[in-house]
Amino acid sequence: MKKNITEEITCPFCPLLCDDVSITYDNKKFKVNNLKNKECVKKFESFNINKKSILTPKIKNKISSFDDAILSSKLLIKQSNEIGILNRGADVASIRSAINLCSQINANFDHVNSKYFFDNMNIVQRTGFIATTLMEVKNRADTIFVFGNNVFNKAPRLIEKILSSKSSLYTRRNARKIFLIGQFSQKDINNLKKNLQVTNIKMKLNEIPQFLESINLNKNSNRINLSKNILSELRLVLRKSKYITAIYSSSDFYMTGISGDIVNSITQFVCDLNTTIRAACLPIAGNLGDASNNQVATWLTGFPVRLKGVDGIFKHDREAYDVAKLIENNEIDLAIHLNALSLEKIKLNKRIKNIVIGHPQTSCSSTPDIFIPIGVPGIDSSGIMFRTDNVVSMPLKSFRDLKIPLLNHVIDKMV
Repeated sequence: MKKNITEEITCPFCPLLCDDVSITYDNKKFKVNNLKNKECVKKFESFNINKKSILTPKIKNKISSFDDAILSSKLLIKQSNEIGILNRGADVASIRSAINLCSQINANFDHVNSKYFFDNMNIVQRTGFIATTLMEVKNRADTIFVFGNNVFNKAPRLIEKILSSKSSLYTRRNARKIFLIGQFSQKDINNLKKNLQVTNIKMKLNEIPQFLESINLNKNSNRINLSKNILSELRLVLRKSKYITAIYSSSDFYMTGISGDIVNSITQFVCDLNTTIRAACLPIAGNLGDASNNQVATWLTGFPVRLKGVDGIFKHDREAYDVAKLIENNEIDLAIHLNALSLEKIKLNKRIKNIVIGHPQTSCSSTPDIFIPIGVPGIDSSGIMFRTDNVVSMPLKSFRDLKIPLLNHVIDKMV
């Protein structure tokens, strides 16, 4: 078979949705040609078909046809009193279909990462905050604060594509100042130091509110006992900056127990800066289509996650419609897991019925009642996903044909 090379592929496995990936496809195997970041290459190529890949539907672990698997799924849905749909990563079309199904069968709908969503949502609902885009940061920011410990793991090409991009309109790239607030790996620090001025201010994440109060230009306090030299340097940099950006991922703060306070302190710090300086926030979303989920669910229902279809309308409750908890506590009869993107093993509750609609590499802790394989968006199907800054929807291309259906097509047949 002749080798096929496909250019300008959008990678769906990171919130940046980089659209410059080159793929060589040969005899149902593909290889990433042009990415230097090994984590990105590994994630992409992990979706190659191997001996463990599941390409045929199964009912109670016995091979079935797609039609029979869908009919059996509809029967399970009809027999269930309470149903939970858990999105583990999907494109826009599939999320639309899932919410439509939710409305038809009065199901609960949630995203696997929803517990991390609410800190930013609370700010939007109560006070609002000033946000920016990836391109604004790339082309204009001269001072950047990165809060947390795992931002670069969640968005592996953030340094290459945004913070230290050679194509930036910001001509004084070597003068850009980066402050890393938290415990960052030496590898990330070294990568940044190649072209930028980098300072790692090590602290516990729960100390971020006190740190930001200490460097606030409108206050004269040092609540975190920073050295006078660092405090003076930070305040001087803030005064001289033209465009300041605060980058963070709220999931980094979850284990502190005060994640809401941390996010609030960052957004308020940015608002305070804007009295005299241009400043903005850049939240980094999760890598399982989190931004797409929030966008689509909000358009269609008015609520981003943890919602329920009730006789043609939608209701929202952060506690009552937490599908992960409903599954864990045996409070539903049937769990429908939608997995087009995640490589993590799905933990199933064997006390309830389980339908898993997932890509061929999907693995589960136990055998689901029904498994239906579907294509991966950006590999097996075209589509749309939203970037972490929520202002750009990126087109996904397909370059592989496994002769299996797409997630939205399967969901639509269950209505």
